[in-house]
Amino acid sequence: MNTLKDGETLGKGIAFQYAYSATLTLSGAAFYLYAIHIFPKSLVGSVALLIAILSLFPVIFSFGLQYGWQHFTSYEIGTGNSDGVGGIVRRALAIGALLSTAAVATLLSTAHVISFLFFHSYAYTTLVYMLALDIPSAIMISFLNSILLGLQNFRKSGIIGMTYVLSVYGISIAALHITRSIYAIPIGWGVGYFIGVLLFYTDIIKRTKSMSVAKFEMRPLFSYSLPLYITGILSYGAVYIDRLTVAYLKDLSSIGVYNLALLIASGVSILSSPLGGIIFSKFSEFHGRNDSEMIKEGVRISSNAAAILYVPAALGISAISVPLIRLMAGSGYAQGALPLSIILIVNAVFIIGGPIGNAMQGTRRTHVFIISTSLALLSNFILSFTLIPVMSLAGAAIAYSSTGVVSFIIIYAFARNAGLVKLDMRFLSRLWLSAGVMALAVYLAASMTAYALILLPLYVLVGVAVYIAMIHFTSALREDDRSLIVSLIPKRLKIMRKIVMLL
Repeated sequence: MNTLKDGETLGKGIAFQYAYSATLTLSGAAFYLYAIHIFPKSLVGSVALLIAILSLFPVIFSFGLQYGWQHFTSYEIGTGNSDGVGGIVRRALAIGALLSTAAVATLLSTAHVISFLFFHSYAYTTLVYMLALDIPSAIMISFLNSILLGLQNFRKSGIIGMTYVLSVYGISIAALHITRSIYAIPIGWGVGYFIGVLLFYTDIIKRTKSMSVAKFEMRPLFSYSLPLYITGILSYGAVYIDRLTVAYLKDLSSIGVYNLALLIASGVSILSSPLGGIIFSKFSEFHGRNDSEMIKEGVRISSNAAAILYVPAALGISAISVPLIRLMAGSGYAQGALPLSIILIVNAVFIIGGPIGNAMQGTRRTHVFIISTSLALLSNFILSFTLIPVMSLAGAAIAYSSTGVVSFIIIYAFARNAGLVKLDMRFLSRLWLSAGVMALAVYLAASMTAYALILLPLYVLVGVAVYIAMIHFTSALREDDRSLIVSLIPKRLKIMRKIVMLL
């Protein structure tokens, strides 16, 4: 694949990555909503904290190497050195096993402290211990999936991803249904994650068994990954400090409400996040071929692609956040509507920062992420302790959203200085005009009908119709960009192709 315009092949990969991301988000949402309906708010908050802890250990004990595995695998493809890929796979398996062992040992030795610090009780210590069933497989999946993405088999990565995600949450929900016990959760997760490891491992070994195993020098990989490792730890703090502050200053019930808002916001991100893994691999390949023009063009195309999907969805959901939350979890969670709207609108403004960051990462300018994430963490920390006592969950949302603002400002400044920024302001301005008009129409329709739950499908249809009409009226998409987007949609998705042509 030599360009971003490799039509059907890349289009299938994008489709499967979107399907994987959608499966991950929707399955996670189904699991969380099921927990909401069978547990009181305090236990729902405990589930949210379990998820946060499970997310933390792979961040710490991966050492950021997943980014290195993906980058150098694609880089070796770009330079034409396939023998180096075999060495990468062997190293990744050995180091992954070592780091997984260290992660479990650390969890078992700190479970008592974690239980008291975040759950405010030692009664949860056993529950924390049980995460040892999940953490090793979670680490190995991040390594193996990164290699498969580096090999640029986005389709198979998506298929395996969907399979193991459905296993993780399907088994967990089934276990909860049978036992009604929170202890069933880490067991179900563990079985599902182990299935994922087996599938990824089997596929990668099959693909690379005929390759020569050339010696892979680890020093460049560590040099590349270390800034991203530090960034990952800081990002965890930047993303979770507001949640942990709510848990510390408020109670588990507040965490349950706030986490629902974050869950919906993360669900909207499936409209842009799958592009990240794909364009990162392509940017790494282009860097290997020293093709700076394709990197800049990639930034423009991927920024437009992310914005055209995310911005209208974020603004539209903000307009109907109250009935949406009532439908999903009941009126007891309605106070999460304002935090949700704050997060979605701010994210929409800075959604173009993702592709710019991918370009910086793909060209080995990883040091900038330490700066951006450090300042983002500081921003979230200061605003969390300043605003949450005064503004409660709305203050938490502002603090959380500040991380994206600060990160974008820093990364954009460095990327522009490196000559990697290429944005289509004509398209973006017309897109925002179209999305703004759509959101206003949806808000008026919802407010005039008293946010009736039964009319939610109507609100969505109004939004889609107005947005398509406005995009067409403003001529936001040029003909060549429309043709490019259509070429990236698999031929079997004829309806999607026709919708794009209407734009």
